[in-house]
Amino acid sequence: MNNSIDVLIVGSGIAGLRAALEASKYSDNVKIISKLPVMRSHSVSAAGGINSVSIPSDSLHSYFSDTIKGSDFLADQDAVHILVNRANDEIKYLEEIGVDFDKFDTLYSTNKLGGAEFSRALNSSTQIGLSIMQALYDKVKQSDIDIFENWHVLDLIVDKNICFGLIAINKDTNEIRKFISNIVILATGPAGHIYKNTTNSTNCTGDGIAIAYRAGALLKDMEFIQFHPTSLIGSNILITERTRSAGAYLLNKNGERFMNKYAKSSLELAPRDIVSRSIIHEINNGLGFKDSNYGDYIELSFSHLSRSIIDDKLSDVKELASSLFNLDIKNNPLKIIPAQHYMMGGIKINIKCETSISNLYAAGECSCPSVHGANRLGGNSLIECLVFGKIAGSQINHFIKPDKYDVGNVNIDSYSSNLARLLNNIDYDYINNICIKLQSLMTSNVGIFRTKKSLIESSLLLSSIKLDLLSHNFSNSNNSEYSIFNYFELLNMIDVSETIITPSLLREESRGSHYRLDFPVRNDKDWLNHIIIQLHNSKSKTSFEPVILDDIIPDSRTY
Repeated sequence: MNNSIDVLIVGSGIAGLRAALEASKYSDNVKIISKLPVMRSHSVSAAGGINSVSIPSDSLHSYFSDTIKGSDFLADQDAVHILVNRANDEIKYLEEIGVDFDKFDTLYSTNKLGGAEFSRALNSSTQIGLSIMQALYDKVKQSDIDIFENWHVLDLIVDKNICFGLIAINKDTNEIRKFISNIVILATGPAGHIYKNTTNSTNCTGDGIAIAYRAGALLKDMEFIQFHPTSLIGSNILITERTRSAGAYLLNKNGERFMNKYAKSSLELAPRDIVSRSIIHEINNGLGFKDSNYGDYIELSFSHLSRSIIDDKLSDVKELASSLFNLDIKNNPLKIIPAQHYMMGGIKINIKCETSISNLYAAGECSCPSVHGANRLGGNSLIECLVFGKIAGSQINHFIKPDKYDVGNVNIDSYSSNLARLLNNIDYDYINNICIKLQSLMTSNVGIFRTKKSLIESSLLLSSIKLDLLSHNFSNSNNSEYSIFNYFELLNMIDVSETIITPSLLREESRGSHYRLDFPVRNDKDWLNHIIIQLHNSKSKTSFEPVILDDIIPDSRTY
């Protein structure tokens, strides 16, 4: 394979950068390809914290147990052991490359997030994602790692279930190019833009999941979509879980701190799936507030907190409210509503980050090592990106060398002709309208509460949307700068939506973030399994895989 890359990483967030830095220990031919400039990656926006065992009263066993219980017992316990046992090493690594964690004297300053027995989330001046990204990026810039920015990946190059690279298009020049690599690591992040109400950026369109799915890779746990309890009504700007860790209250229109109905011990610091459902229950029972523009909401109140707590622990939230609304959160509550936030499922990987396709690896939110199961705990996403990003980057020593394959046979003519057809004829308004229709469908039918009827309707409507898009005759150009890439992203969003709806309809129980109104009880007898989905002969095929239980047997999940 002449002129091939040793390791090609798709995505430049925390998982991608960590993978690149680890791979560079074993090869001087490591490249990153990203559809965005590095510091626009979604990882930058993380603000809640990063978990590790950092205080004397905490323990690895407690961290492990919290994660398994938080997952509603669907997480694979071998993978969670790896996450927990390697977390502190990654914290030390971050400090070595320049991340300054908040400390009180020499002790880490920690926050207790939802579902945690102990306070274990570290932060860095309320900007943990930005701090980690900047340190990793500075380290990458000191290396020989090349970064190809503004390249949108169209498809993987796969033959006989071996990945040889990918095909991508440059967003500035429209050049289509083959990138040949010994191994490819997908670290493309989330897909939240498929929902109307999401804390994710508009760039989070599930690209890595979609291209892996089209290449025949197995996906896992795709029905589990996390909704963060506290986003600002209207904008869905995330209000960090640190607010509730600092003591903020959730109040209904009667001024009641209603979480005592749903989680008597943990209250506002129950896991996110429980808090989000509780908020919607209050609204559905007529106990929400009304906004004339945006509808129902619940209040997040800070009035009982001292000025010092707000200034010291919630300065970012205080400044956000002041700049957006000219509000002082000490005297004015925030209007909040749950919004899509995270995907527990993704590309199925094992504990070596191997996918079902040889020489293709994955890490970060686009992947599913099954450390989150049916619900992720706050603080576990960033540490997952680091732990499994490092593992993925170390795999250069294990790739399969194919006997025969001429990558020169990879033909990109069809991509070029399709691009030429679209470039001068793409209709941005049409693409945008289809996108809005998809987002509305996913939000209304595949959200916090689901039923057989809503999911069947979703499947039928999604098929209609996809047929409409693929058969549309683009003949009137109403172009914007990147509308061709909006089209490719929309195709990915539709594919990802399909992989969410199918297992959501299949799983006839309620577990974690997947809540079926027609099957409201968790059913370990029939459903203590992962649902695997794969594209086979142009049709989705599902299968089942047992949950790996090493140390903890599923029990009741009360908080």
